[in-house]
Amino acid sequence: MTFNHEQQQMLALAAVFQAAVLADRIATRGDADSTAVEALLGGVMAMDAGDFEQIYPNPAALEDGVRLLRQSLGREHSRDAARPLSYALALLHLSSKLRKNDEVISLLRHRLIALQGQREHFDSLANVTFCHRLAGIYLDTLGTFRFRIRVQGDPAKLQDEDNAARIRALFLAGVRAAFLWHQLDGRRWRLLFQRKQRLEILNSIKIR
Repeated sequence: MTFNHEQQQMLALAAVFQAAVLADRIATRGDADSTAVEALLGGVMAMDAGDFEQIYPNPAALEDGVRLLRQSLGREHSRDAARPLSYALALLHLSSKLRKNDEVISLLRHRLIALQGQREHFDSLANVTFCHRLAGIYLDTLGTFRFRIRVQGDPAKLQDEDNAARIRALFLAGVRAAFLWHQLDGRRWRLLFQRKQRLEILNSIKIR
């Protein structure tokens, strides 16, 4: 399954929204689909991928993100979408902070390369121990910025250390997707002034 440049751009943005949706589910329900989580975390580890398909080889796993992005561009907001939408926008902002900080980018890359060498010890990228490793990387890099993402949900779910690790791992995946979106010429002003065109591109994507 191949996509043109603008479709890849919108799918990368959908991956940001997907990370937000999954993080919200963990914060409110305590779980999220492991296949969808693994698809996003695989994108984090694909640092030197040669093309888009190597980063997100299973675009169907981005379906919920595509849906939320479509609702956002179509201005079909619902109460349930408010939280994940706020996380998605926060991830875009956090990515913009990262792009301006070469030192943190270097540290992030170094830590991910080190984790890549340990990847064979985990049966799945959605493995909770692997998520804890990614969460630690998030805290040591993106977590050093003054800007913080405030997560809302069930207090009991949020106090669970494994859930907190999964959410941070997903936020790291969301920032990675936002970084890719920018590399593919994605810009927030286009979402404001070319909303209908962006929606048409999104609707042209067939992920199943």
